[in-house]
Amino acid sequence: MSKAFTKDDDDAPDPGPVRRRGVPVPEGPNYLTPAGIMRLRAELAEADEDRVRELTAHLATAEVIEAADKSRVGFGATVTVEDEDGKRTTYRLVGAIEAAPKEHAISWQSPIANALWDAEIGDGVTLPNGHDVEIVAIEYQ
Repeated sequence: MSKAFTKDDDDAPDPGPVRRRGVPVPEGPNYLTPAGIMRLRAELAEADEDRVRELTAHLATAEVIEAADKSRVGFGATVTVEDEDGKRTTYRLVGAIEAAPKEHAISWQSPIANALWDAEIGDGVTLPNGHDVEIVAIEYQ
């Protein structure tokens, strides 16, 4: 078989979540989770010049937030919802620069986060796409 049809990186390590670049510092509060601020500080050591500027700007105004009431959906929550067909989806509400939608880490200011905000287990919520879901789990790391 030609080398063009083989894959050399089958044993390559998983690079982890892909974070968005070019995320502006929020005009309002610039909240970060405790894990998020540690991850960003660690990333500074290996970042290119543009990324260092971006991270430095975010870290300069960052406020680390921990939930006061862990029985309700709030900043830093990992929320699992279930639709009427039994399909479950999990979202984690994080700071703007921490957001990684493909990994279901969404900005706490996003429409989905706004729909979930302050809900408790058992509450029904209508998501921005019009689907009704029930909160089945809320966790904080």
